[in-house]
Amino acid sequence: MNELAKVFEGEPRAEITTEGGQTTISVAVRHLRPWDAQSADEVSILLRLGEAVVAGWITYASMDVTVPAVALFVGAICDLPFTQKCLRQVGHVTATVKFTEDSIHLQRVHKPPFWQPEDNWDRFNRSHAHRFVLYPHDNARAEKDEIDYQLRTKPGKRVTRYYGESWYVALEYLGQRFDIAEVFGKRQATAILDRLTFCDKYMEGLADARKGLSLRPQDEWAGPSGSLPQ
Repeated sequence: MNELAKVFEGEPRAEITTEGGQTTISVAVRHLRPWDAQSADEVSILLRLGEAVVAGWITYASMDVTVPAVALFVGAICDLPFTQKCLRQVGHVTATVKFTEDSIHLQRVHKPPFWQPEDNWDRFNRSHAHRFVLYPHDNARAEKDEIDYQLRTKPGKRVTRYYGESWYVALEYLGQRFDIAEVFGKRQATAILDRLTFCDKYMEGLADARKGLSLRPQDEWAGPSGSLPQ
């Protein structure tokens, strides 16, 4: 593996290609949205309850404690974290960001509950002022108020924060905000931000280096053709 490939390994996955002398970096922004995280957790609880119900039915029908019933009952008790993890993995969606020397292209994902990428791509000129940033989720405050109310009325209740632990990874372009991904988990959101920022800086350096190349002999010196540079 060459040094350049090592720089781009890891997550989010980035692929660098060169065609016709032009370099393109494509970043697959795979992420879990808070809506999908909450849905996965709710489904895992329903599956757990379903296992317990089936175990009870088997025991009642056979009038005895059987191996399948015990297996289902133990599974209902023990496999919640495993089921949550699997369902959350299934719930991941992928947006795509492509960098060229003069442009940034975004393909975002439809709003929940849809998982498909949007058909259209948004293009931004890299020569204009821009940066990648994180914003707290728009629903974080409403979720916090709801959780505070629940804890006041039912002290000790276990709650999970989804939107309060979620961030928008966005492109700030000419003072306007363009959301790229709605990410559950600060660590993952920061990793995506760092990768996009690095790729943007890399392309900026590549473009600046290309501008410094002399494409014509007269770019090297101001004298007439064949003369010695002063």
